[in-house]
Amino acid sequence: MPETTVSARNHALDNLRAVVVFLVVALHAFITYMEFAPSWWYVLDNHRSILFTYMVLLIDVPIMQIMFFLAGYFVWPSLVKRGPALFFRDKIRRIGIPWAFGVLILAPPTAYMIYYSRQVPMSLWTFWQTDFWGKAYQQSVYWYLGVLLALFAVTAILFSASRSFVAWPPGVRRPAWWQHGLFILLLSATSTMIATRYELDLWSNNYLFAYQPVRIPNYVGYFALGIFACRSGWFTDAGFQPRLRLWMPIWVLSGSAYLMWRMGPQAAAPDIGFKAMAILLFNLFCLTSLFAMIALFRQDIAGNGRFWRYLARNSYGTYYLHPLILYPLALVFVPWPLSIFLKAAILIMVSYGISLMVSDLVLTRLPGLKRIF
Repeated sequence: MPETTVSARNHALDNLRAVVVFLVVALHAFITYMEFAPSWWYVLDNHRSILFTYMVLLIDVPIMQIMFFLAGYFVWPSLVKRGPALFFRDKIRRIGIPWAFGVLILAPPTAYMIYYSRQVPMSLWTFWQTDFWGKAYQQSVYWYLGVLLALFAVTAILFSASRSFVAWPPGVRRPAWWQHGLFILLLSATSTMIATRYELDLWSNNYLFAYQPVRIPNYVGYFALGIFACRSGWFTDAGFQPRLRLWMPIWVLSGSAYLMWRMGPQAAAPDIGFKAMAILLFNLFCLTSLFAMIALFRQDIAGNGRFWRYLARNSYGTYYLHPLILYPLALVFVPWPLSIFLKAAILIMVSYGISLMVSDLVLTRLPGLKRIF
């Protein structure tokens, strides 16, 4: 996500990344008002709607896969320009330091919202000393930076150790349908094996990394697919260009199928068969979302105007800051006698707007910080 300087032909991808960050903010707002919300969620409103559950399920599927794909897509030019040592040193500065600061300093008060919103009699200082390092440990949204840093490290090591990897020639390679299908099946098979031991949406951690075990193949797979897409000339004038009229209908159908399966009666007692089908539909929806959104942005939202440059420039900072604003605001809104749909809209726009403004005025301007964000 931090790489934002791209060639003119890739402005569509930069704009897509900015919109995905907005969807992340929307997702975190919607969970507050969804039926069947996670019991541990930071703030839960007293009134909820199944419509927010549908929106959460649909938004949650593709957004992080797209983020990992875009991160992988921009890796190779940076590696070639800097070399693996300088490349990874730059990632330590731009990702590693914000990750450590986020986990150690910003995640504790975010996690404390779980206690504070439920009036648990414990101070933030006591929470940070005790429960945060035990049953309440998490990395908030900063988990993504940790996993991304690990993927960058592996890529830099490969670039240093493998001559064949370094010599991987660029080209124009158009993927066949069977290759798309193989990618979906490979991710689905590996995720299903993990799902024999873990629930589909479970979060886990080993203190160093926080992650969803069933989605680990997606993190790796979409990052690697981004690298492959870059080396294969995808989304260039001569390369693979997904067509909106083809991918949009498949996107809608796969999303509808995934939603119906996850919300069907069999979801009440999920067995491995239910999980396997849910994972297969998840991965189908992921890939079609990626191609449909890239097709849409290349066709209609590929500009490099002031507005889009502003959003793209501040996408990293907005992602980084928004939990600190969104969850306290959600708690303030709980007693308000307003429709939850109006609450959600206000929460999204105010949280996103403040995060965007602080990113622009502080993170991207102050000495030291502007070299990171």
